[in-house]
Amino acid sequence: MNLFFKLIKQKYVSVGVPVIIQNSKGEILLGKRNMNMPTYPGFWGLPGGMPEYGEKIENTAIREVKEELDIDIKIIKKSKNVYENLPDKKCRFHSVDVPFYGKIVRGIAKPKDETKEVKWFKPSEIRNMELAYTHKEVLKGEGLI
Repeated sequence: MNLFFKLIKQKYVSVGVPVIIQNSKGEILLGKRNMNMPTYPGFWGLPGGMPEYGEKIENTAIREVKEELDIDIKIIKKSKNVYENLPDKKCRFHSVDVPFYGKIVRGIAKPKDETKEVKWFKPSEIRNMELAYTHKEVLKGEGLI
């Protein structure tokens, strides 16, 4: 069999880099995904994404937040936890998620690129929401909701 066709059939596990940004009130910044997104269209979730080849995941966090929310952040810390997003009906890929905590250093969050809406949520509001990917599990596991 041609190597190309073997590669197409091969299933991969990717790395996800969700970013937790809180304000002084303890609210958490979420973005609502555009309806044309292939995974979790219309769902709220943490900003973030996947690293580009050769990119450090801390740089992924900074880049993805800029692309999705048009803000610059400073990384506060990387979570000591890792979360796993298994394939299901809403998302057909498998990822291992490594969360980062970020602080806004420049700009005001606004929808850009893959995001249709941006909003700060109280942790109590998030407890009753269905979020994209493992983002609810991340927030629970980090003790934030």
